[in-house]
Amino acid sequence: MMSSKRRKSFVDLDFGSDAGDRSGSNSPSLLLSPHSGGSQQDLYYHQADDEMSNHGDSPPRAPPVKIELRIKSGGLGFNIKGGRDQPVRAGDPGIYISRLRPGAVAEKDGRLKPGDKIVEINGEDTRNVIHDEALKLFRQNQQSISLLVEQNAILPSDLTKDREDEKNIQRIELRKDKKGKGVGLGFNIRGGRDNPYVPNDPSIYVTRIRSDGAAAFDGRLGVGDKILEINGVNVRSTTIDNAVELLQLAKKKVTLLVLKSALQETVKKAREGAVDSVRGKEIVVELKKSASEGLGFNIRGGQGTNYIRGHPGIFITSIKRGGVAHKDGTLQPGDRILEMNGVDVRNVPQDAAVQVVNRAGDSVKLLIEKNAEELFKKSEFFNLNFDEEDMSGEKGCYFRDGKRNIDFVLVYEEGEKPEPPDFTIKRQRYMENLKKSQLEFEEEISQDEKGKIHFIKCHVPWEVMLFYAEELSFRAPLKQRTGVKINWTEKMMKKLHLPNPFKNEVPDAPPDYFTTQFKANKLHKFINSDDPDHYFTDTERTRVASEILETACYGKRQKGEIGINRLVNEGVYSAAYPLHVGPAELPPGYHQGPHGPEEIKLNMRQILKEYWGRWGAWLKYQPLDHIRWYFGEKIGIYFAWLGQYTAWLIMPSVVGLLVFMYGVLTINGGANKPALDMCNFPKWTFPMCPACEVGCAVWDLHTACSRAKHAYLFDNPMTVAYAIFVSFWAVFFLEFWKRKEVTIGYQWDVLEFEEEEERPRPTFAALAPAVERNPITGLLEPYFPQEKRSFRMYSGIAIICGMVSLVMLFMVGVIVYKLLVIHPLYKNPDLQPHANQFVSATGAVLNLIIIMILSRVYEKLALLLNHWEMHRTQTEYEDNLTLKVFIFQFMNFYSSIFYIAFFKGKFVGYPGNYGTIFGLRNEECSPGGCLIELAQQLAVIMIGKQVIGNVQEVLIPEIKQYLKKRKRGSKGNDEIKPRWEADYELLENEGLFQEYLEMVIQFGFITLFVAAFPLAPFFALANNVFEIRIDSDKFVCDLRRSTADRAQDIGVWFKILDGIAKLAVISNAFLIAFTSEFLPKLLYAGIVSESGNLDGYLNFSLSWAPANTTSQPCRYQGLRDRDGHLTTFFWHLVTLRLAFVILFEHFVFGVSTLIDVIVPDIPQGLQDTIKREKYLATQALADHHGLMGSSDILNYDDVLVDMA
Repeated sequence: MMSSKRRKSFVDLDFGSDAGDRSGSNSPSLLLSPHSGGSQQDLYYHQADDEMSNHGDSPPRAPPVKIELRIKSGGLGFNIKGGRDQPVRAGDPGIYISRLRPGAVAEKDGRLKPGDKIVEINGEDTRNVIHDEALKLFRQNQQSISLLVEQNAILPSDLTKDREDEKNIQRIELRKDKKGKGVGLGFNIRGGRDNPYVPNDPSIYVTRIRSDGAAAFDGRLGVGDKILEINGVNVRSTTIDNAVELLQLAKKKVTLLVLKSALQETVKKAREGAVDSVRGKEIVVELKKSASEGLGFNIRGGQGTNYIRGHPGIFITSIKRGGVAHKDGTLQPGDRILEMNGVDVRNVPQDAAVQVVNRAGDSVKLLIEKNAEELFKKSEFFNLNFDEEDMSGEKGCYFRDGKRNIDFVLVYEEGEKPEPPDFTIKRQRYMENLKKSQLEFEEEISQDEKGKIHFIKCHVPWEVMLFYAEELSFRAPLKQRTGVKINWTEKMMKKLHLPNPFKNEVPDAPPDYFTTQFKANKLHKFINSDDPDHYFTDTERTRVASEILETACYGKRQKGEIGINRLVNEGVYSAAYPLHVGPAELPPGYHQGPHGPEEIKLNMRQILKEYWGRWGAWLKYQPLDHIRWYFGEKIGIYFAWLGQYTAWLIMPSVVGLLVFMYGVLTINGGANKPALDMCNFPKWTFPMCPACEVGCAVWDLHTACSRAKHAYLFDNPMTVAYAIFVSFWAVFFLEFWKRKEVTIGYQWDVLEFEEEEERPRPTFAALAPAVERNPITGLLEPYFPQEKRSFRMYSGIAIICGMVSLVMLFMVGVIVYKLLVIHPLYKNPDLQPHANQFVSATGAVLNLIIIMILSRVYEKLALLLNHWEMHRTQTEYEDNLTLKVFIFQFMNFYSSIFYIAFFKGKFVGYPGNYGTIFGLRNEECSPGGCLIELAQQLAVIMIGKQVIGNVQEVLIPEIKQYLKKRKRGSKGNDEIKPRWEADYELLENEGLFQEYLEMVIQFGFITLFVAAFPLAPFFALANNVFEIRIDSDKFVCDLRRSTADRAQDIGVWFKILDGIAKLAVISNAFLIAFTSEFLPKLLYAGIVSESGNLDGYLNFSLSWAPANTTSQPCRYQGLRDRDGHLTTFFWHLVTLRLAFVILFEHFVFGVSTLIDVIVPDIPQGLQDTIKREKYLATQALADHHGLMGSSDILNYDDVLVDMA
């Protein structure tokens, strides 16, 4: 298209808040040759005009001149006016040249000028002929033409003068703040003296009216109107910048004087009198129909549904390989059908042409215009189109005929630097092979400051869809289910007769069908099979397109030179993606319309944005069926899992808050007697031994009163019960998720989805050094020797161990930092009381920074390592990558927490025999225990990670989009672009790996160490409420639409979650037993205290330093006697701790196993429904139903599905 290829010499502006006119593709380039490249050659020859202006209305006549022109591709390139029936002026029947097309034959020859009178054409006198007779003489099939021309016969201005008819001039006043709130005036303009929209025409034209602006609400301003004045200022010959400035200066309203439909009139004039009629050779083709395959070609176009914009013809779009037309060899894509069996189909609807073929007998005689599509596109008429259609919406999801879906888009760029020559060869080979697969294509070209961007739009024809639907085991609809989907909260609300605040009335719910495996020979038995344009969904079409694109070869198949993914990885193509169905922004007036929002039609993307991605929808059920319909089952199941996980977090969040509140309310009670004693006893009741060997003095335990007292908030008797509760909660959550997963699988027809024998990954195919025959398919496939892979796998394990060691090294570094900092603080009497708090907080922040940095580094390393290991299939690749990254992230996030929970303070020693690391005394827990420091560490890492992660998810897409637009030379976000261009500017969808990883790490925080931080589920719940909105908005608005992959579960992540849940039982058992003060206090009250309470526990838990080990008598935390030996109470406590761990684990694991056995993975009612549907599907597809008959088949009501 010429409009896409020319340079961007115009200015588009939308006087709204956030959008403007698009630039590049689909924008008409009036009166320019498609080969001119945007030449600024004047439309009218001014020099001739100037020369004649001094001679009045009757220029001097010169003798006629004979001019011979050789006709080349594209024609002569000029227009004529006049004739006996259409005189230019009264009484003058002459034929005059009205315009020259820049770059065409006549303009390059230089002898013809606007205003010349044509006296003869090939010897035929034209001084008194009608207009059409003159055109016929020009359009005769010939290689050259001879003209007798009277030069400068009339002033060019008399032929082209633009008279401003007062009847067509209108004054329009627009208010920016009227109805169109926040969107401004809402129209786009082009033109001006510096950037003429029409060559040599300085006028300002309205090129688009936005549906959400003041102009649209007013209704008087139209596309093609010429702006004569802005607020009284004449802009007939101004610059575009000046016009923009005048419009922007108007704060509340603007008054426009416009000439209505001026651009349309200009286009009309440009079309009138064109002497060229580019036509192909006409031939007759007779084909005999095949009983099974028909004629073997596809057609598009016709009146009302143009295949090529501005052309009503019926065109052949594809030839079926091996079919009748292919064997005949005469027809080619791009040929136009003029007649069928003598019936003229030049200007009829496509359906009428199809009926002519269907009514024909065994043979069809066709009158064909060869190569008509290419010839028409080279003609000027292809680009003469004043109306700029808004292709950013639903129209942009179809080919130019408005009927064929754009199923996939391939993009490549032509920059300032030349690309490698083999790129063009690879693209040509690839496209040739795609054409053999019967894909259909259209190409658009956009021009920006950095070069050209080519968009190749792909469409999968009906016949190809039928083949791949069976090949890929699509599900075909037999009957719509009548049952109502209901979840447990809605069921509970109904029983209690309460309104359901979570219910989300989402429009256009996708139908829920009872389905069976697709069979092409059973097509007539499937719902909507009589509507080929809408039978397959968008996601099904993109799956088929992706399959074809991924399996097409562009080089040597033995070398694995196959598929679009590899081409994108190599840089041959910039991107490949399916389209969003339209814009995400809501149409104007949706919320304030006079008749309510239900009367305004939304596309599926807008529905998801309004009812899912909007922050106001945080309390509503997710529209999972809509998500699945738009993004596919894989993404749908992720959000189903995330929604269930978030909902299940409510209970542990509430209980955790109650546990924390219990600690707050009982902090001054008897259960916290040791801390209260620390605060209430006189100062220096408990002189504590120095915190360091040199320079530190004895300190008073009273100074640690506040920290010890607040430690009770996280270490009280209720935390034990809470840890047991959360352990059971994790088991129940996973068990009920399995049930819901099965229910969703049934509803979405993926319950028995099994991945077919996978093809090798494109990267594997590219790097594999050999080929080997696949024992299943029998095809030669790329092969990588097992011994080499084993070496790489073991090397990978070694590298992973090295990275884990690096994590441990950094953890030790943080410990050393804390030791180095805390000793100077201990030496300062003023800072000593706050030393532990400061060191713990700064250590946690430092650890968080290291964690975030190492996460980024390792993820990149894991990708490189996984790539190097040469995993054959995508499943193997993803599973190995998941395990690598998770193992590292587990150590990265949890190593410091495990250290505080289970190792800190356990190897301190005692005065005279302290343990050391690098010459520094080992860390010890502060008075009150290590649990409060563990809670602090958890809070900083967990909450900090969540905050940073959410900020990154919001900001990084915006930054990436800004940088991408800046790289391409775009200066703002105010351009309205076609759907394929708008989606190209979005970010690539990198899948769900990071989303799952983030949630699984969070799951570990709330289960592994919940005994130390009961508020963890609450913060996780708060984060996930934001996470769902951020992720939903990101998928709907910021990311390209991905291929709709199918899946029946969350894959390997469930095994990881299950492993974490089991590890959490062990972790919490040891945390309560060995880190918490719960068991020591319990044992003291049971066997030491005479009153059965904690009176005297503080004094009992402190030992005296052995003689001659300190400068003065002092106490330290430990259960030792005066000589430093462990007491009998210590060994009783160890026994109790081990017994508690064993009992805790066995109790939780035993009950969990019992739950797993009692609760079936598939609800019984659902099992019966599945079996019945299988039986009915078999009966429905059977050609004979035997004695049973078929009257009752599918005549039943579906069960009410109670989703677990």
